[in-house]
Amino acid sequence: MHYGDIASAVNAERLMNTVRAICTGERLSNAAEEAALETLTHFYEEAGCRVTVERHPGFVSTPEGAAFVVAGDTYAAVTHPMTPSVEGLQAPLVYVPIEDAMTVASEVVLGKLILTDGLAMEPVVRTLEAKGALGVVFITGEYIHNMIVSRVWGSPTPEILHNYVSIPVASISLGDGNAIKARFASQGALEAKLATTVWSRWVEIPCLVAEIPTPHKDFVMVTGHLDSWHLGAMDNASGNACAVELARILAPYASKLKRGVRFVTWSGHSHGRYAGSTAYCDAHFEELHEHCVLNINADCLGGRCASVMTESPAMASTAELAKVALREAAGVTDWVGCRYSRSCDQSFWGPGVPSVFSQVSEQAPFEGVAAEAFKKMFGSGRSGGFGYWWHSIEDTPDKLDPVLLARDVRVFAVALCHAVMDERLPLDAKAEVDELTVFIKERQTKAGDLLDLSVVIDRLEWLSRVLADRMDDEPEAVNRLTHYVLAEIIPLSYVERSIYSHDEALRAPAVPMLRDVDRLENMGEHERQATLVKLRRQVNRLKMGVRHALQAAGADVPV
Repeated sequence: MHYGDIASAVNAERLMNTVRAICTGERLSNAAEEAALETLTHFYEEAGCRVTVERHPGFVSTPEGAAFVVAGDTYAAVTHPMTPSVEGLQAPLVYVPIEDAMTVASEVVLGKLILTDGLAMEPVVRTLEAKGALGVVFITGEYIHNMIVSRVWGSPTPEILHNYVSIPVASISLGDGNAIKARFASQGALEAKLATTVWSRWVEIPCLVAEIPTPHKDFVMVTGHLDSWHLGAMDNASGNACAVELARILAPYASKLKRGVRFVTWSGHSHGRYAGSTAYCDAHFEELHEHCVLNINADCLGGRCASVMTESPAMASTAELAKVALREAAGVTDWVGCRYSRSCDQSFWGPGVPSVFSQVSEQAPFEGVAAEAFKKMFGSGRSGGFGYWWHSIEDTPDKLDPVLLARDVRVFAVALCHAVMDERLPLDAKAEVDELTVFIKERQTKAGDLLDLSVVIDRLEWLSRVLADRMDDEPEAVNRLTHYVLAEIIPLSYVERSIYSHDEALRAPAVPMLRDVDRLENMGEHERQATLVKLRRQVNRLKMGVRHALQAAGADVPV
């Protein structure tokens, strides 16, 4: 069967109708989104899916209001989740260009309110907070962009319960920011007053699970978040509509599926820093480890003028699937992709679930105050992100192009068809192993004689040869081998701490458990020796992880 025939059933008008049905109001990780849950439940049941709604405790935070007054004049502002409320903080206002924010001297910002540029980013706030700033106001762009200012991935545990910024944060528009900067030029010193109201609390986060009935234990997940900023047409009603459309067009082929498919939609993304996806992972960890063969995340699809289709994220093991889907569904032949960063609800690396996609199309690169921030946040940094309406009041259904939305959904349809209908899983465990080997060798070169990674490298190279030799086995045997090897290798490549917890929501290097190798040469002797103790323990973790992968492959472990 040619999967393009299945993908051709994707209907642009039906997709937009689904988007509009979801976009009846802001979905703030609470009861306000129950109507959208009911809508999705109806659509999935209509498609022939079995639907359940789980509810998991989670920590969420929503901005309730902000007021920003400079020298007596009031400017429209929003505040951000996971930041404190203040009734009326009054202090001198200082402008610090974003390029100087991380290095500005403490005496410049101590006891001041800081005005700076770009999206409200936690590392910037944390740095200015440490230097004595009383609050930070960001100039975000033509429209004010909502952000969540936290590095805590998901709901906090006791040891990180207080690991949030302690100063208020707000954002204003580019026009107002320029007006304030002009007042600095003409008036010199300015006094400002900032008031913010943020509601942070524990709630029951809903998670909708829809399954096409099949007898298979192994399954592919199609995931995305339901909560939104404002109407959230692109972010993420587009992803929700994509999943519903996939259910509609694939359900008639249930008898032909080689694996199950599970559509999972959670809240707590925008207002809980991925609290919904982490809660689902925590509740289903063993099942995910044993039976989830792939996570296909759908988020921010079909934006107007979204012409860049070469930068979507994938893992080494899923890169070929991404290439095939983009080529077969959209004629894209120059995809290069990028390695996943800590974003896109990627909460499933601990149980070792491979991932492909989130977005598949983005805006062309652009110039402007938000351009650098978008480059840092999205994909490879070679695109212009998701459009001026992203995370703003402008994210309405008219910002979607029905033709481009259908194009993007066809890409997901082809990828999903390969994942659930191919006799052999369209995943490349050897590519994942080989990529990890390259990263480990780079760390060995950097560490020199201070750290011995030779056993890890030998075992990885042996595992690569074993996988190459086993690729002619029966498809069922290759599938089992691929699944269990990836379940061991992915956490080694992507997870820094325990596989049962969730690393910080900050960009991380490959093999983050060895990130300290890059700092060794700049450490004093005492700190270096202590860090080497930590790194040797991480080497043991790598040795054992690759050992387990070899055992899963039924291979001897080289001494």
